Amino acid sequence: MYSPEEARAVARRNYHSIREMIRLSYTVGFNLMDPYPSRLRIWTVVLSLSSLASLYGHWHMLLKYIREIPRIVETAGTALQFLSSIFKMWYYLFTHRQIYELLRRARSHELLRNCEIFTEMSDLPVVKTLQQEVETTMQRYWGNTRRILLIYLYSCASLTSTYFLRSFLTGLYQYFFLPAGTYDIVLPLESLYPSWKAKGMTFPYYHIQMYLESCSLFVCGMPAVSFDGVFIVLCLHSVGLIRSLNQMIGYSTSELVPRERRVQYLRCCIYQYQRIQSFAAEINAYFRHITFSQFLLSLFVWGLALFQMSVGLNSSFTIILMSMYLLAAGYQIVVYCYNGQRFATASAQIGRAFYECEWYGESREFRQLIAMMLMRTNRDFRLDVSWFMQMSLPTLMAMVRTSGQYFLLLQNVTQK
Repeated sequence: MYSPEEARAVARRNYHSIREMIRLSYTVGFNLMDPYPSRLRIWTVVLSLSSLASLYGHWHMLLKYIREIPRIVETAGTALQFLSSIFKMWYYLFTHRQIYELLRRARSHELLRNCEIFTEMSDLPVVKTLQQEVETTMQRYWGNTRRILLIYLYSCASLTSTYFLRSFLTGLYQYFFLPAGTYDIVLPLESLYPSWKAKGMTFPYYHIQMYLESCSLFVCGMPAVSFDGVFIVLCLHSVGLIRSLNQMIGYSTSELVPRERRVQYLRCCIYQYQRIQSFAAEINAYFRHITFSQFLLSLFVWGLALFQMSVGLNSSFTIILMSMYLLAAGYQIVVYCYNGQRFATASAQIGRAFYECEWYGESREFRQLIAMMLMRTNRDFRLDVSWFMQMSLPTLMAMVRTSGQYFLLLQNVTQK
């Protein structure tokens, strides 16, 4: 489909679409452009250990205010968030080569370049028309990928920046304008280090606390964008591949394909279907279990954020902060469910594409291939969350209802 120069141009264009995600991955210790883990993985270990060390402060915060649920809601939610991100980082660390290969194949359009229609049957009149339509389809989905990634990045970056700037600016004000010992220090995330509480902002106690909580805050947001961003790229690329396959199938009985070569053309479509199926199965295998923790986390986080907003109605800053938190956390799970639904919907249309071509006027062998594919496509491609549910819009709605129940439970417990 592509000459060597065109293939390199496509890879560069697709890199441009996801360059923010790739650059962000460097900040959490991953080089998505290199198949082998680099020295950056040392930074992954440092971030993980620093974030885990901050659990000491979160634990003491929970112990001290265990009877004041509004006070510990944010502490519990952020602790769960960075634990989930650490889990993703270490999974990333051990599956780096496989994820790199999947991303490389998507970025270079390898499955399209290997399609026999564009290699062995390139002399057909349909190839040029089909190539233009497929290229338009893939550009549209890669453009959509870029928009989703940027929205996700900006929402997470805005939230983490707000948390950090609140702590940093408050610390400056306390240090320069308030007498020592008359205030409690404000850290990026709510936590308590009891043995250092009396030290105030003296060196190195305050600086160690700021470092640990800043690492935790960074880990809450940026690894999620990097890891979930890879899923977005692979998922939407797969949807584009499925749409392009449907376009190929639609031309199988076209006048642009000579009647004596239609069986061969249909076989090429079937080979492409098999490639896409294998690619989709790989994506599902690498993401199905690791996303389970994210889905469980989101059930609690949404309920906690709604509860925090309800008890902080008198503080406009709390409402704004929790709204941003709810937006970022909500978008994180919407990314999986919405794109998983697009993936399932697109795959369900493959069988329809085979059925809607004018197979009834073709040879017996052609009709047999169509019948075989109609049976094979009865089982749609899907993206699963472990063994329990499918990434889809019904799953998203079920999670919203469950989060609402957690919110009501927290309200009832607080009132009692």
